[in-house]
Amino acid sequence: MKNRLAIIILFVLGLVSSCKKDEATTPTKSKKEIISSKIWVVGEVTSSGLTAYKREIKPADNLYDLSKVVLKFNADGSLTGIDNNGKSVPSAKWILSTDDSKITILNTGINGLDGDLPIIQVTETAFEVKGKVILTTPIAGTFDGNIKLVPQ
Repeated sequence: MKNRLAIIILFVLGLVSSCKKDEATTPTKSKKEIISSKIWVVGEVTSSGLTAYKREIKPADNLYDLSKVVLKFNADGSLTGIDNNGKSVPSAKWILSTDDSKITILNTGINGLDGDLPIIQVTETAFEVKGKVILTTPIAGTFDGNIKLVPQ
């Protein structure tokens, strides 16, 4: 009888100790929540195998200077910030497609950023889209390129 009681106690203790409390999971943020929760600056612009702009490089050493660009995508669909000339972006708008694969940006006045832009990635540390990049050197023209925004 004592053996049976000891076995039952050991079994119950083993069962109780093997049950773990479920770890709380952090809900995943939507692309819209991530985009609208940050203030973004241009980190890098690439096109046709060229780096047209990289934040870590001195403005004079880039093909063009985007160091002044600051964008805040507000949850209500408005977009505020500063363009590449240091002027305020007063009445821009943005909207995500229903499947979150594309963002439409209107009225920023920033070359290559206005229009329908396919989204490459949206994370807490990067927001990257395909846009139009206007190059004057080494060859002049408008080319498809990638625009990577990073949190300020």
